[in-house]
Amino acid sequence: MRIFNVELLEREHQKRAGEAKALLAKTATECQSYEEKDKDGKVVVQGRLMTAEEKAAIQAIIDDANGIQAKINAAKGEGNLQAEIDRLTAGMTTTDAAEVRRDVRKSLGTQWAESDAGQFFLKKRHHGTRNWSSPVAELYDPLKLQATTLTEGSASGGKLIVPEYKSGIMPLLFKKLTIRDLLASGSTNSTSIVYMVETTFTNAAATVAEGAAKPESALVFDQKTDPVVKLAHWIPVTEEMLEDVAQIRSYIDARLRLGLQLTEEDQLLNGDGILPNLLGIMNRPGLGASIAVGVAPDSAADAIFRQMMALFNTSFVPADGIVMNPANWSKIALTKDSTGNYIGGGPFQPAQSPTLWGLPIDVTPSIAAGTALVGAFGTQAQVFDHGGVRVEASNSHQDYFIKNLVAIRAEMREGLAVYRPASFGKVTALP
Repeated sequence: MRIFNVELLEREHQKRAGEAKALLAKTATECQSYEEKDKDGKVVVQGRLMTAEEKAAIQAIIDDANGIQAKINAAKGEGNLQAEIDRLTAGMTTTDAAEVRRDVRKSLGTQWAESDAGQFFLKKRHHGTRNWSSPVAELYDPLKLQATTLTEGSASGGKLIVPEYKSGIMPLLFKKLTIRDLLASGSTNSTSIVYMVETTFTNAAATVAEGAAKPESALVFDQKTDPVVKLAHWIPVTEEMLEDVAQIRSYIDARLRLGLQLTEEDQLLNGDGILPNLLGIMNRPGLGASIAVGVAPDSAADAIFRQMMALFNTSFVPADGIVMNPANWSKIALTKDSTGNYIGGGPFQPAQSPTLWGLPIDVTPSIAAGTALVGAFGTQAQVFDHGGVRVEASNSHQDYFIKNLVAIRAEMREGLAVYRPASFGKVTALP
């Protein structure tokens, strides 16, 4: 039996624990000292959340320390087992000890039947005499002694065969979040975003004769207001869970943030504008006219190009991106010519980033199949954050205090401004 050097493992465990604490303290200091300032140098954001890379670095050290602790526990278990065997066989001769280890594989009933006492009764040697006594049988409990040959049986190795546990949690997977990355970002301290939009420009400029009156042009502006809304949710968890599983709080925090981001993705694109919902880009009034894919040989790529040119013709802003459902992109990517050859790269070439007509395609299930959105996402739409994502915990909800429950809540506030809806347009009837 191989016994690990427990003292060496414990020193290594303490070292890794110290490294984790030091890295956590350093990262917390950097997050607290983070500042964002406006153009006048005034601090508008104080502090930040840990990045995914920072969390991963800390978690890697914690996982390493947990692995070392598992080795320590296994080593101590082996040492205790060996000590118990030595105690039970203390004082025996080598032959006696070997006999104990041989008999330990047999049940108590079998040991008794094979002993002199068992044979005395089985052969009815007590019949015919008034007073009698049987020989003494020494029986050994197979659950308390270890046999010489270790197996997985309950009377041998048994509990020494420890299941292999993988650290961490295998999470559910969700769609990739992409819409927000297409849009410009900003920050606000208000409950709404107000901006002026030029709705009419009457250009009366013309040639004028000497001494004649000059023509008058006209400008008409309209004030637009987009609300800053709140996205929030919470989850209950026991205090025992938070205390017993060190990483569970950070895992729950991450999942709560992800839930907000999934809802944000849908709101930015598909929100109906009925408070407290955002008014998403797909439902904005004033979008460019939709263009449908026609009959063959017209294709989805053709219709998307026509929409790009139509938007540029009416809004004078070039499109910078396309949003499309995976089912529709699959149809385009698998397009073949009349001889059966792929128009694109095909299955035996390196994967390429989805693009059409030089524009990147945001392939996401967030948009319904059959419709694509073309537009100037980076210049004509902007997301405004009112602070960052906030995650808080409390036991003051209902009777949580007396039940040792904790409510962990995550929330965020943001608004979406679309400065020029005419720079966005849908392509419908995609195959």
